[in-house]
Amino acid sequence: MRLAIGYNPLISKLQDIPNYIVYPRFFDDKRALLIERNYKKYLKELWLNKNEIEVALYPDNVNYILPVPRSITYVVPIHNLSQLEIADKLRENNYKVIVGYASDPKYRDYTIQDFVKASKYETWYLGISTKRELKEALFYSFNYGDITLMLLGRFEQIKDINYVKRKLTELLRLISKAKGKQTTLYDFVKLGSLIR
Repeated sequence: MRLAIGYNPLISKLQDIPNYIVYPRFFDDKRALLIERNYKKYLKELWLNKNEIEVALYPDNVNYILPVPRSITYVVPIHNLSQLEIADKLRENNYKVIVGYASDPKYRDYTIQDFVKASKYETWYLGISTKRELKEALFYSFNYGDITLMLLGRFEQIKDINYVKRKLTELLRLISKAKGKQTTLYDFVKLGSLIR
């Protein structure tokens, strides 16, 4: 599983973290997409930063092809399984596509089992912020996922850049160890140490 880190207050100090897709290479503007639904603003940012962006979210609940840069791989958030059709349309038009599973149940109307079964694309676990979500992403063999810093510890702890970098390294080691085999109970218990 490959992990990404979106924009956060420490992002300028995390650019040197290896083996993560770090903002702006992973581009996600939740405010513009989910709260404001300002797709025009989001598209403008995509085009302005297209040479820096590797992976970006495709705008939520848009069932047609928008004028987006072809050089970027798009994570299509799936709120309803019928939205897999937009992933099909994008792929038919030579876009690189990953389908995204919404970690928050209020943004989807299906189970994780239904999502995994219905998807014929690489999968992305959107918004991993708890140990349970990380375990779930590993258990269902998601290809990618984006994490919030809250996964790494309490608010006071994640203010410390050295703590964050250390926990990101530990998390990567755990994820790499789980690759290619079912994660053991010991590994899951060890995962709990990330939270402390």
